[in-house]
Amino acid sequence: MTETHWDLERIRSYVATQLPLAALFGIDVVAAESSRARVRLAGNANIARPGGSIAGPVLFAIADITTYVLTIMLRQKDDGATSNLLINFFRPALEVPLVSEAVVLRAGRRLITYDVRIWPEAAGPDRLVAQATATWAIANDRS
Repeated sequence: MTETHWDLERIRSYVATQLPLAALFGIDVVAAESSRARVRLAGNANIARPGGSIAGPVLFAIADITTYVLTIMLRQKDDGATSNLLINFFRPALEVPLVSEAVVLRAGRRLITYDVRIWPEAAGPDRLVAQATATWAIANDRS
């Protein structure tokens, strides 16, 4: 049986159909390569907290989705799960769209650790609103 290759379009479709949270918050996959992944939070009424800033759980969600996309691209299969995600908030996220980009810090056989950076699209990556470190556990292959 031949597996279909995971590329940007397949991942976009997969996230859109399998992760309702992405649609709820207005999250789109914009880049998916084996070296990095990038998602964009366009936002909607579901992302703000009182005072107008973007809620912390939304920033957590975009960091997690970004690492999910990169895990699929690296592995060419959907066989991992988040085992840890630590997020640091540097300043309030007051504007959308936001960009989240993940790169691999270390890829082992069973664990992959990522660095994730989140910034307002208009301000650029030098104006971080948050940074996360995420680790994904890979399912044990018993085939």
